[in-house]
Amino acid sequence: MSGVQKVQKEKILEKVQEKIKEGIENYRAASDAPAKVDVYDVIEQVFAVINPNLKDESKISVDEVSGCLRSAYLDRKDPAERTHKQMMSTIMEKSALSVLEKPTEGVIEIDPKLKLVGRADRVEDDVVMMFRTAEELPEMPHAEHFMQLNSYLHMFDKPEGVIVYFDKDGNEMEFIVPKSEKLFGETKRRARILNTLLNNNVVPALEPSTRCMSCAHNEKCFYPSEDKQKWGLWARGKWRELKPKDSIF
Repeated sequence: MSGVQKVQKEKILEKVQEKIKEGIENYRAASDAPAKVDVYDVIEQVFAVINPNLKDESKISVDEVSGCLRSAYLDRKDPAERTHKQMMSTIMEKSALSVLEKPTEGVIEIDPKLKLVGRADRVEDDVVMMFRTAEELPEMPHAEHFMQLNSYLHMFDKPEGVIVYFDKDGNEMEFIVPKSEKLFGETKRRARILNTLLNNNVVPALEPSTRCMSCAHNEKCFYPSEDKQKWGLWARGKWRELKPKDSIF
């Protein structure tokens, strides 16, 4: 085969491939053939299921009130476009221990027009159980997990609960937590604050933590013209030095 014939053959094959591709696209556009679904579509669908966005401002979730109120507010008012990596991280964290769970929905009235809602991992006859993963097994339960479990103890009227942490090697640490009226009072206070701010379109105060750096709303919380000194203080966790003297926090 001469060089000219080879070039002509390649051009013919290229045109054939283009025609086949064009035909497939036209078929999909003109028929009821479903669009091709890839792994990213699946990730987005699963993430939406396990992270439902509450629209009713008279309902505050346990996860919202136990975490950063600013993040909870922004999730409702100005949702961030999460990366597939962030979505997968959440999916893996929540699905890793799903085989141990028997989720139970709960609700408790805080005020006549305000309810706290949530889903406990597992509720047995006399105890509520929570399962969490951790890089390292903690010496004490994380504060937000204390608040979450205590909320479920009040929702399901149980005297005590258990928080079980697992590390990547399968080691576990178990904490028995009694019901606390004082902690639930603080939970209700935070729910009322978030509800009021949502109703009045007021962004909550900053609540700095180690999770800020990986938060989807990270860029919305930094100073517009932050200098290196302020950034250094933030990065080292010296948040109080960034706050105005008249701050209530």
